[in-house]
Amino acid sequence: MIFNTLNKLEKLKDYAPVTIRIIFLLYFILAVKAQVYLPSNAEKFGENLATMGIPFASFMGYLATYSLFIAHLMIVIGFKVRLAAIPEVIYFLVAVFVYHIPESHGISQTMPASVMLAMSIFLLLNGAGKPSVDEWKKPKP
Repeated sequence: MIFNTLNKLEKLKDYAPVTIRIIFLLYFILAVKAQVYLPSNAEKFGENLATMGIPFASFMGYLATYSLFIAHLMIVIGFKVRLAAIPEVIYFLVAVFVYHIPESHGISQTMPASVMLAMSIFLLLNGAGKPSVDEWKKPKP
C-alpha cells in the first residue's frame, strides 16, 4: 500500500522544486521588508567582507547584494533557475565557510545559510520544475 502511494507521488516529482522556490519567495519578501537590498546595506556588507580580508570588499559587497536580488527574482518566477542558482551557491558557500564557521557561530545562526545553500544546490542540479517561466517557454514535442 505504501509503495503504491509512493509510486503515485512519482508523477509529482517535477513539482518538487516549486516548494523550494516558494521558500525563496518567503526569504525574498523578508529580505525586502528588512531592506537588505538597499545601497547602505551593500556598503555594510562590503565593510564586513573587508574585515575578513576579502579583496575589493566594497565592490564585492555591491556585487553580492545586487546579484542576489536578481537571482532571487529569477528563482521565484522560475526563469533560468540553474543560472540564477550559481550566485546563490557562491554567496551561501561564503556565508557558511568564510563567515559563520570561522566566527564560531552556533547552529541557530549557521542553519539558515546552510539551508539556503542546500536549496540553491538542489535548484542548480534540478532546475525550476513546474510551473515556471522556463517550462512555459519549452516547445511542445
